[in-house]
Formats: sequence, structure tokens, C-alpha cells
Amino acid sequence: MSQQIEIPAFLLEMSQQMHQQNNRCTAEPIWQVRCKRYLPTEEGYDEHHWEIVDTDGDATALYRSDKCDKQALAEWLAENDHQWCSNWLFDNDIDEVCHDVTHAFDEVFINAFIDKFNVESDHDQLPDPLKKFHLQETEEVIKTCFTEADARAFIARKQHDYPKLYTYVESMVFCPQMIQLRHWIMSLTKPEVKA
Repeated sequence: MSQQIEIPAFLLEMSQQMHQQNNRCTAEPIWQVRCKRYLPTEEGYDEHHWEIVDTDGDATALYRSDKCDKQALAEWLAENDHQWCSNWLFDNDIDEVCHDVTHAFDEVFINAFIDKFNVESDHDQLPDPLKKFHLQETEEVIKTCFTEADARAFIARKQHDYPKLYTYVESMVFCPQMIQLRHWIMSLTKPEVKA
């Protein structure tokens, strides 16, 4: 006597999703949710970019070589080391008149620093708590899903816990049991025929 088992609705829905999704030209696709992470490395060794970081603070990057925006670095210097800023202005013959001493000094310094300081070649002149770190880019697989819909649902639910998440399609070409399982799930429904 054979017993019939009712196929759960979620498997039927998964089967339909597998038929409808764009597999991005990948044989036997499985969907991954990934993010990029950055790990310290030696200069020139699989280096993606470098950063100037406040080693006394929360280690926030004040400057990234791949973005070249000096604003955060200039603001940090104006807020944390007026003596260094004053010396730098003097050494670079920048002597604009400051009527409102604190506000104008910061503004003059920030504008001059952004305009004239070459972080690429002069980073070693920055004050002591600021250090240069070389970083390599890695891709971390956060979750693996059978369908794009499941991967996107995870991103919608958990994006706030990670750096920018994205989907990536990997092939299960050397995973015969996973391929058989995928084919069985797909066999539960028929693909829609477009008119």
C-alpha cells in the first residue's frame, strides 16, 4: 500500500520561482547573498585601496584612496589638532585674515587642505594618531538560497546588519545531489508558456 504525501505549498512556490527567475546564463544555479569586506594587507599585495584611519578613535576611515574625498580628513584635523593645522597653513604660506577666529580658521584650513594637500604623497606628514592601512577586497558569502526571491527577501530583511548586500549566481555543476534536488523541485510545476 503506497501512501500519498501532499506536496507543501512552499515547494510549489519555489518550483515556480525557479522556472521564472533569470539564471544569468549559469548552469545549475544557486543564489548567494554576498557582501564585500576589506582586510589589512601589505602594500602592493592584492591591494584594493588604502585608508587613513584615526588609531586613537573608533578606527573610522577618514580618507580612502579609491574615493579621494579629503573632507572628513580635513574636518577631523580642524577638530582634533589645531596646532598641526596652524603649522601646515604657515608652512604653505596660507595667511588669510580670520575675523571670527575659530569658525574662520577651521573654514580656511579645511578649504586650503582640500585644495592643496596631496594625501597620496604627503600622508606621512599627518599627525601621529593617523595611520595609513592597505586593504584587500574580499567577497563574503552570507547566505545561499535556491531562488532569487529568497535571496532578495533575505537582503530586504537583513541589509541593516551588513555592508551593502547583493546577489550572485554560482553554479552547482559539481554537486550532483543538489542538482537532483533542484531538478526534482522544478519538476513539481510546469514552466509558464508565454503567448
